[in-house]
Amino acid sequence: MSLRDRIRDAAYNAATTSDGDPAGARRATQTASVLAQAASQHGHTGTAAAVATLGAAAVAAEGALSNYVYPPGKYATFREDGQQ
Repeated sequence: MSLRDRIRDAAYNAATTSDGDPAGARRATQTASVLAQAASQHGHTGTAAAVATLGAAAVAAEGALSNYVYPPGKYATFREDGQQ
C-alpha cells in the first residue's frame, strides 16, 4: 500500500463512520458538548448554552442539506430533443 493510498484511507476514515455515513455532524456535536461542558464548569452558562445551540444547529443543517428530496414536477433541462 502506497503512501497516497494510506493518506486517502485516513482522510476517508476521518470523514465517515464505520457504516460509511458522514461524520461531520457527529463530530460537531461531540466538540460542542465538550466545549459547553467546559464552559459551564467554569461559570460561563451563557457561553455553554450558545455552544450547545451551535452543535444542535450543525446537526439540523447537516440533516437538511443531505436529505433534500426534490418535489415531483417538470423541470427545465438543456436537452434539445425537439419537444417543448
